Amino acid sequence: MSTVIKSPMDNSLIIKLNRPEKRNAFSLELALSARDAIALGCRDYRGVVITGEGKVFSSGLDLAEIYSFKSIEESRRYFTAIRDLVVTVANCEKPVIALVNGSAYGFATELLYFVDQVVAIKGSEFSLPGIRYGLVPVTPAFAPYLFGMLRSRFFLDRDFRLSTDEAVDWGLVHKVVNDVNEGLRVSLELIGKISAVPHGVYKTIKRLMISSLINEVSDRWDELLNTLAEESLRPEVKMRLEEFLKK
Repeated sequence: MSTVIKSPMDNSLIIKLNRPEKRNAFSLELALSARDAIALGCRDYRGVVITGEGKVFSSGLDLAEIYSFKSIEESRRYFTAIRDLVVTVANCEKPVIALVNGSAYGFATELLYFVDQVVAIKGSEFSLPGIRYGLVPVTPAFAPYLFGMLRSRFFLDRDFRLSTDEAVDWGLVHKVVNDVNEGLRVSLELIGKISAVPHGVYKTIKRLMISSLINEVSDRWDELLNTLAEESLRPEVKMRLEEFLKK
């Protein structure tokens, strides 16, 4: 079974994360498949919509896969794939819309920083629970730029979460809908609206707002990813992950 379902619609590419049995957690395979699907959508379609199969957008990083790592090479390969997925979204020269069809946890919330617009179904939640297990967020270098220094400190709270309405107040969510069908319609309308902006203007704005930010923090981000790769192998992190996986 493919970890990503690709469905053309209205000259856009709908990309559905397809690991419902794992709550669409980002395994290495899913990260690479999603990266390649987004690259395809950016090349051959008017825009891209990213959503999830089932009732959850994504539970974030695949903690079971991280727990299984035995070498630094395995760990680095995984976190590099996660970074490459983010960079592919950020560098896309076509509109990228996230349709959050349920809760987004951890890295799934972080990925939303880099899309053009976020559409969320009412009742969706957003949280960064990784610190409970000794794993820092994947993209904390971006948080002060996106949410301000004071708000970014909330990410140190292991119980931090945002409701859909709170996510709108934070600027993380742009449109709230009642169901997936409405969400797809609104997402495609947003692609049409953004596509109407002259392409040179759109590319310049996106480069200045997102791509340049990635370049600005690239050194810190590389350092963080190396740290994540090393930390994921530490016995105390393994112990916390094991306790979580037993639940």
